[in-house]
Amino acid sequence: MKKLLIAPLAAAAALALAGFVPSASGAATAESDGMATVAATASCKSLTALSTVHVRKSATTKSTSLRLWYKGTKGCDIKGVDGGSYKNTCGIDSYHYWRKVNYRGTVGYVPNVCVKYS
Repeated sequence: MKKLLIAPLAAAAALALAGFVPSASGAATAESDGMATVAATASCKSLTALSTVHVRKSATTKSTSLRLWYKGTKGCDIKGVDGGSYKNTCGIDSYHYWRKVNYRGTVGYVPNVCVKYS
């Protein structure tokens, strides 16, 4: 009897970890934010931070910092974007290209010159 009660709980936990949640009908549906993160991780091009940088909500230095990405640690590249200019960043006087990244589950933007493919 215990196995019958534990199995549904284990299945629900596995679905939750994969980013699926039960809908009103009882069927599991994917959360949009969770699936974007899972999809980004599945096609990961590994990046390494050249310096500790802010992962920002949008591609501008005036955007909210979501978290810090620490020098030497790895994250995933999603795509390159043209964004707001940044000055004196990671040894570059002025530039405007950013990378959309997934760093430890946080999806945001970092200056392109602060990361390298690893």
